Amino acid sequence: MELFLVAAQILGGLALFMFSIGQLSNTLKKMSSVRLKTLLQQVTNNPVNGALTGTMVTFLVQSSSVTVLLLLGFVNAGIMHLRQAIFVLLGSGIGTTITAQIVAFKVTMFFYPLMVLGFGLRTICSKEKLKNSGEIIFSLAMIFLAMKIMADGSRPLKEFPFFLELIARLGIYPLLGICLGAMFTAITSSSSATTGLVIAMSMEGVIGLPAGIALIIGANIGTCVLELIAAIGTNLSARRTAMAQFMINVIGALLFYPFLKHFAQLISLTSTEIPRLIANAHTAFNVTVSLVLMPLVGLLILLLKKLVPGTDESQAGSYGILDEKFLEVPAVALYEAEEEVNRMASIAEEMLRYARRAFFDNDREAMKSLAANERLVDAINGSLGSYLAKISTLRLSEKDADKKRALSHAITDIERVADLAENIGEYAGQKNVVFSRSAQKELEKAYDDAALVYSMAAKSLRRKRRSLALGIGQMEQEFDELEVMYRKKYLDRQGKDTSRPLVDALYPNVLQDLERISDHANNIAEHVMEIT
Repeated sequence: MELFLVAAQILGGLALFMFSIGQLSNTLKKMSSVRLKTLLQQVTNNPVNGALTGTMVTFLVQSSSVTVLLLLGFVNAGIMHLRQAIFVLLGSGIGTTITAQIVAFKVTMFFYPLMVLGFGLRTICSKEKLKNSGEIIFSLAMIFLAMKIMADGSRPLKEFPFFLELIARLGIYPLLGICLGAMFTAITSSSSATTGLVIAMSMEGVIGLPAGIALIIGANIGTCVLELIAAIGTNLSARRTAMAQFMINVIGALLFYPFLKHFAQLISLTSTEIPRLIANAHTAFNVTVSLVLMPLVGLLILLLKKLVPGTDESQAGSYGILDEKFLEVPAVALYEAEEEVNRMASIAEEMLRYARRAFFDNDREAMKSLAANERLVDAINGSLGSYLAKISTLRLSEKDADKKRALSHAITDIERVADLAENIGEYAGQKNVVFSRSAQKELEKAYDDAALVYSMAAKSLRRKRRSLALGIGQMEQEFDELEVMYRKKYLDRQGKDTSRPLVDALYPNVLQDLERISDHANNIAEHVMEIT
């Protein structure tokens, strides 16, 4: 019964620890959304920049697994090359050690005032930055509380001889500890959880330095299981990226395994407290592995090509891949969705050019292109709508949440513009469509004005420029006045010439469609105003 209570307390503390890490991760993702996108966009073939990016991104998302999932998505989409991804992977291992260094602090009872302060800030303050700061403080306090619960729960384990013997065996037979750490991490899908538990147990002297080192090396390997599963169904480069993470950690374990006793002796010089020693060992291991493998990335890629054979697929600059892996970091998923919205807006703009050629020049090839692009816009609209709905608004900053709502509305307006462009193009295919010279001239003027309003709206959406969006309302109002004037002229002509009822018969329909295009363009500009 006593062993059951001990296990329940340790597992309860572990559950609280993982929950708190998740809360901290969500808050950091919200606060660093722009930084995350910038960091990932600026990854180059420079090893140091790539490793620093991996370190920073992993710290911000509080999970090397999430970093690797993002990399799988970018490589699968052709946005990032395998070499660049490997450099980021080398840094991601270092990023995980920051959390270990934080939880190694013995804050004793100070987590209670931290909890009060954090809760007060997130409850009382109205500014988002202060609320987020409160959530971070509160999450840290909960992490330290979880560490205390796990440490207190571990204390009675010193009275169980079989457990002490098991821990002693981990130090004598480190391979057993590595396997155990890998298995536990594979189950929890969190190396931070394994490291946190090991450090918490070391606070009560249950786990020593040699056993702790073996377990955290195993944790590095175990965290690769999720990525290997996630790589199933992706392209060749993405599968190699997932395998690269596994290979980096396995190679690191093989490099250190013969020297674990000497490594432990060296680390023991850095502190007098076991929890800090384990955290230092974790940092030293990952930093050393990254530094050793950084100049050997070329050889690693050759090895990966042997292990994961196949012909490279060139996907650079590919579009339309809204990978659900990005949903792990909603801000990045929103960025990818935004890029696809801009592509959709550009296709609709191109459709307006095709529709003009089809309608005024009776261009049959333009009609075919118009129909093909309309189907493409419909497909993008469907996938975007579904993808945006899956992006967690609760894990977005207020600004990004507003952007998500604006994009959701914008794709509806863009899709309607595409439909209207197709309508105008289809008018050219109808029999007995005849326009007087005056009507033709007016429609050309109205068409060019409506297309210009939409073009400016699409540009303001793409550039997120409030100054561009501000002028569109005036342009839309001027078009409405032009539409009223042209409609009056049409009615005057029809009243004077009753002998040719088919002449200009479609004039009101075309004019109405153009007016709707202008209205939808104005709606898009208003959405831009909401997010700038």
